[in-house]
Order: sequence, then structure tokens, then C-alpha cells
Amino acid sequence: MSGGDGIRPRVAPPAPARYEETGRPGMLRRAGGPEGASPGPGRRDPRFFAMLIGLLGLLGCAAAVALAAPDPALACAPATDVPPSIEAATARPTVPATDCTTQKPTPSPGGVGVRKRLPWIAAEPGQPVVAATPSKLTGSAMTITGLRIEGIVDLPVTEGTLKALKFTVDHAVIDHFLLRSPGPAGKTMRFATDRLTVQGDFAFYATHFSGRLLGIEITLTPELPLPGVIPMTSASPITFTDPAIDLAYVTSEMLAARPKLKLTLD
Repeated sequence: MSGGDGIRPRVAPPAPARYEETGRPGMLRRAGGPEGASPGPGRRDPRFFAMLIGLLGLLGCAAAVALAAPDPALACAPATDVPPSIEAATARPTVPATDCTTQKPTPSPGGVGVRKRLPWIAAEPGQPVVAATPSKLTGSAMTITGLRIEGIVDLPVTEGTLKALKFTVDHAVIDHFLLRSPGPAGKTMRFATDRLTVQGDFAFYATHFSGRLLGIEITLTPELPLPGVIPMTSASPITFTDPAIDLAYVTSEMLAARPKLKLTLD
């Protein structure tokens, strides 16, 4: 033997062993071997691993859904049983889709958040012309009995109309009453008393009404919907603290002031 043309031994690779199914699920035996022969330690049908991966996928999906949905409003259907495709040990296991639906909260039919649109109503027959600039009524407290919020009305003014809310009341008491109205020569008329009581076919029209009801700030205007805490009608007394009213017009059968109303010009 000389040079690089030496004879090198050739090693033939062993022929790949063939296996066939046995009577034991997930186990194989060498083809042509005896029924009880073992294919060797650790050798299992590849479909066994496919089934194992599919089962792990199911468990992982269920755990992921549980962790991703801490909100009780997210309702998820429980994982179903292993589908037949995995039980048959298919090479491509399938994972059932999780049925998850987000439930939207249903608003309650009542409560503070509910607002009501007030109706438009016609002015009373013979309604006189009112001032385009409303008077300002304030006090420390205003207790109203038999309140009825009638709706929105257009009151006639010298040029056009003035939009206002119409209130009718059976009885009203205003503590530390003060009414400021435009007066002659550009001055302001001030009507003041410690307590003013009004009753008997009492109606007033306001372009703005504000005050505190049970500590909650309330504002009423023709442009705003009526807050849910304010009933359109109430037979029981309702007390507003720190009332402030832009008063366009008032009608009443009886008015009593204690002490008597005091008029001053500013």
C-alpha cells in the first residue's frame, strides 16, 4: 500500500429498526420479534407524546384564562373534556375554544345618575311681560312642601321670550330671605326679612335654581336635565340650604314676612 490510496475500512450503518404496535397502549415491539419482547427502555409510540402535549395544552389554556380574568364580570365556560381527536392520539392535537363573554353592567332603573328631560309647556293665558333681567333670591334655607316641577316655558319679554322653569308649590318658607331686583336710576332694590312664608296657589318661574339637598349641590336650569335626586312632584317637605334663584316671575295668594319686609336701594 502506498500514497494516499490506502484501503480504508467501510462501516455500513445499521438498518433502521422497524416497530409495530403491541396489545399495550402506547408501546411498540420490534417487527418480527416475539409478542412479549420489549422494544427497549423508554421507547414509546410518538402518538403518546402528541396526546401528552395536547393535555398539557388544555391545562395551560385553562390556567391562562383563569389568570387573565380576575374581574367577576368576565364569565368563562369551564374547560370541556378531552376531545376525541386527542383520545385517538392524533399527531396534531386540538384545543377547544374557550367560551368567554364580557358581561356589561346593567344600569339600575333609578338612582342619582338617572336624569329626566322636562317637558315644554305653554305660558298661562294672559301672562304679563316680564323683565329680561331676572331678580336674585338668596337665603340660608328654603323648605318647600308640595313641590311640582311643571316644565319649561317661554315667558314674554319686551323683545322676544325668556326661557324659564315653572315650579308650583303648596307652601314655602325661606330663612334669611333676600331679593335683589333692578331699580330706578340703575340702582338695586333689596327686599330682606328673617323669614318669608309663601302659600296659596304659589308659582314661580326661574332661569336658574341652585342649592344643597342633603349636602349635594343641585343646579336646575331649562338647559339641564333634571337630576335623579329631585322628584318632579313631592308631597313631603324638601329643604334646600343656601338657595340661589334667578327669579323671573312669581304669583301667590298669600305672603307673610317676619319681621316685615325691609326695602333699601343700593
